[in-house]
Parts: sequence; C-alpha cells; structure tokens
Amino acid sequence: MEDSDVEIVQEPGAVSRIFELMLERRKSLSIVQHGHRSDAWVVKASPSRLILAKRDKASKFTPDAVEFQFRDVLGRNIVGKSRILRLKDDYLELALPAQVMIIQRRHAYRVVPTADSVAIFQTVSKWILSGRIEDLSGKGVLVRLPQATPVVVPCDIQAVCLQLNHAVPVSEFVAAGTIESFVVRFKTAKIVRKADNGTTKFATYGLFFEPTIEIERQLAQIILSFERAARLKGLTA
Repeated sequence: MEDSDVEIVQEPGAVSRIFELMLERRKSLSIVQHGHRSDAWVVKASPSRLILAKRDKASKFTPDAVEFQFRDVLGRNIVGKSRILRLKDDYLELALPAQVMIIQRRHAYRVVPTADSVAIFQTVSKWILSGRIEDLSGKGVLVRLPQATPVVVPCDIQAVCLQLNHAVPVSEFVAAGTIESFVVRFKTAKIVRKADNGTTKFATYGLFFEPTIEIERQLAQIILSFERAARLKGLTA
C-alpha cells in the first residue's frame, strides 16, 4: 500500500488519544475474538491499558489476543490487535495496542475490474448464477445478468465467489498485458436492488455483503491495488 492509503500509529500517546476521543464522544467499537464480534465502549484509556464496557454482558471472551475495528471520531477506519489482561462480567481490561493502522476511505470507493471479472453465486432457490462484475466496493458489487435470468429482489444468496482481474500498468518491471487476479469467497450475501428498468438485454443487480474482518482487509487491498493501477494509467477508479 502507499503511505497515503495506510498510516501506522505507534506512539503510545497518539494511540491512547484515539481511544480517549472515542470515550469522550461515547462511540462504540467492535472487538473480534475466535471469529465472534462484539461491541463495547471505552470507559478508560491510558498510555498502557484500556478498559472497555461490554454492550452484551453475555458475550464470552478468554484472556487471549483480540482484533478490533472501528471508525474513529474523524471518520477514519481503525484496525489493530491487542490482548485481554483481565475479564469481568461487565468489563474487559486490554493492553493498549502497540500500534494501530488507519486505513483511508479510498477502499470504500468503487473500482472497475476488467470485463472478464465475474461473480458466481447460488440463490436460496438453488439457482447457480454467474454474471460480469461492473464495479466493486468494500461492501458490494454490481453484477450484470441477462434480463431473462430468474432473480428475485431482495434475495439472499449463498456460496458467493468473486473472480477479479485487473490490468497492471506497463512499466520497466511489468510487461504489457500483465493481469492481477484475485479470488474472494463469501458464505452469504444479498441481492438488494435491480439497477435497470428492463429496457435493455442485460440488467445490473446490486449485491451487498458484510465481510469478515479478514475478507474486508483482503477487499481493501484489492480495491487499493485496482485504484492505484487506474491512477497510474491516468484514469479514475
């Protein structure tokens, strides 16, 4: 990633200040451990430790590593890792993260893969569908399908696979025609809208998904790569 895409904050006072502002504004953040996500509020932040109040008191944690992700008071995406030092019914005490990563909002923009990028998915009605990806963001894709394809909107879909390709700009290190290829898989998603009035042979459908943290990071990397390639070619992603 370019420096303009990601900022690493390591100074303890600066990291602590991010959480102090979350406390002042009473904004919640998400913690993930063993694949389970839970929301919490910061009730104390110091240069060495954090104390969080659990939103769901029934949420179970272990004294182990955790990941967190949230939008700070400036609207920036913050991700990082920590470890739980002490557990209580209502509260968690964590070590202040050694560093946090600020991901710029570029990855929320829509980018356009090459024409051979496709989405393959299965609807709850057991239809296996495949359509060209028109554009991609961190939360969804537009997929081009024939008007005759039996698609219900809204519609839950399963077994989603995105096959994404993008042309790499030519340079002294990259030959003409070089293609980056990525495969991203989701367990579930939803068709939320039909972006076409039915007057053409093909229609575009909006697919919305809520990726895990791991897949969200993968998508962020892909989108940043696609956007950077578009900028180098003098285009707008």
